[in-house]
Amino acid sequence: MDATETRGDKVILKGIRFEAVVGLDAWHRPHKTQPVELELHLARPGGLEAAAREDSVNYTIDYGKLYKTLKAAVFDQKFDSVVQFYQAIRASLPDVSSWFISVVLPKGILAANNGVRFSWSGEMEDGNQLPVLQVMSISDLECRCIIGVNSHERLEKQKLQISLAVWGTENRLSPSIYAGVNMNSSPGLVYQDMVKEVAEVSALPLAEVLV
Repeated sequence: MDATETRGDKVILKGIRFEAVVGLDAWHRPHKTQPVELELHLARPGGLEAAAREDSVNYTIDYGKLYKTLKAAVFDQKFDSVVQFYQAIRASLPDVSSWFISVVLPKGILAANNGVRFSWSGEMEDGNQLPVLQVMSISDLECRCIIGVNSHERLEKQKLQISLAVWGTENRLSPSIYAGVNMNSSPGLVYQDMVKEVAEVSALPLAEVLV
């Protein structure tokens, strides 16, 4: 399944903006509210044919009720990590055959123009949940570094914008890559530290830093 789409007919909620405590803020502080942007793509078992035929939302996903349920479950709440935040959203969903959930923290990383984005894509098959794909991406990360092999290119740093993405399946990726947004200390890659290594590089060629 594509990382950003559910299969078949779907109901999409996007542009949902609110504030909540979701892990650490950009200054690594716990219990601080920060902006959150939420988007969902949901597919109901059997598609939307029955709803169209009967002209009734009882046969599909009532997005009005869904929004109210999400509001009660996550708005103005406190979550120790982004994973816990996702789990609260997932638990509040109606019966769906596939889902795509995107969570953007616009101010999660100050050096990134578009913050940090986390997404989960999953689906059901014969009543069983298939492995859920998790993606963490950082877009338009600004940094200055030495890039190039010629002597004159190594005299001044150049301004760059870098985008990073880390893919993995649920429970394998989260203990490491999501440590940076967890209020509880845990081993593994902290994404703020990863960004710091890239954004503050000075002497090394860019290729050596990103490998």
